[in-house]
Amino acid sequence: MKLTRSRSFMIGAAILAVGVGGLALLVWLRPEPPKEDRPRVSPLVTTAVATIHEGPVYVRGTGPIKPTQEVTLVAEASGKVVGIAPSFVSGGYFQRGDVLVQVDPADYENAVAVAEAEVTQRRFELLRAREEADVAKEEWERMRSRTAGEAPPHSELGSLVLKEPQLRLAEALLKGAEARLSDARNRLERTRIVAPFSGRVRTESVDVGQFVGPGQQVGVVYSSGLVEIAVPLNTSDAALIEGLWNPSGVSRIAARVHADFGGTTRTWNGNVHRVEGALDAATRTINVFVRVSNPYRRDSDGAPPLLVGTFVDVEIEARPSDGSVVIPRSALRDGSKVWVVADGRLRVLPVDVLQEVDETVLLRDGLTGGEQVVTNALAVMTDGMSVRVATN
Repeated sequence: MKLTRSRSFMIGAAILAVGVGGLALLVWLRPEPPKEDRPRVSPLVTTAVATIHEGPVYVRGTGPIKPTQEVTLVAEASGKVVGIAPSFVSGGYFQRGDVLVQVDPADYENAVAVAEAEVTQRRFELLRAREEADVAKEEWERMRSRTAGEAPPHSELGSLVLKEPQLRLAEALLKGAEARLSDARNRLERTRIVAPFSGRVRTESVDVGQFVGPGQQVGVVYSSGLVEIAVPLNTSDAALIEGLWNPSGVSRIAARVHADFGGTTRTWNGNVHRVEGALDAATRTINVFVRVSNPYRRDSDGAPPLLVGTFVDVEIEARPSDGSVVIPRSALRDGSKVWVVADGRLRVLPVDVLQEVDETVLLRDGLTGGEQVVTNALAVMTDGMSVRVATN
């Protein structure tokens, strides 16, 4: 029995040894797999063509519309309001010289009548004093001719003889009466609150029957013939505007104002009026003021006006840009470089940026136009590396 078990074990071991040897022989005798050389694939890039810029360069900015004139109207006389112009309501139009508010003038008219009566009285007294002075002088002349005396001395006695003090007193009293009449007329005039210019009403705070006193606010009005926008610009953009610092030529710099109203954009033509004389300490920008005439003009198409308070986009015409090149903003690298594809290879070129506007960049130098500039990013980039250009 033991012999049988030993024999079975030896037969199994022999079979296992033959199997392992055969497997090793197969591995050793297997053929070598064919080797393939994979082609090296260059990075894929998207490009845009650099183009020559035509026309003027515009410096762009934003700002709110403000009136050139805006005043708070206040009462200068006390009394009850007896009249208000129909146009003196929020948004109402008025013309220069229109009476917007009328305070009860009765007391002031009476004061004028009293002052006029006093002036009449003082004029009569002056005439009487002149007649008396002439009579006194004639009597003195007759007395002197009879007595062969001398002319009255220039003394208080001589003045009294010729009634000069009485004449000067009458003249002074007349001047005082005329001054009081002028004051009374001025106070009467102040019962009318008159529009200082043509424009529109922003707010009104008075009504008929209300009692007002001197210094009380009755409304706020602004001029509608001219508006302006304070456009903050950095120094690099301001430097592009030719003639900005020339006081005699700044008004000839053209500008365009774009305002959006309900999804529709309208454009008004304007001009640069002035430039502020100092940089803003917080933003390091300088305000350039652009003015637009007739912002409330009524067009036949019923389009909305250029409303005060509207936030607008402003384009100011700058110096000509002959030879400047335009590229997409995505093609600018590190603020002063571009990647250009030439003969299938990537080249890094330095550029001089003139202006960056929205999604475009205007170059002063570095490109001549027609170059293919790379617009996408690459994980690894070296100057001179081979690249593929996307066809779409």
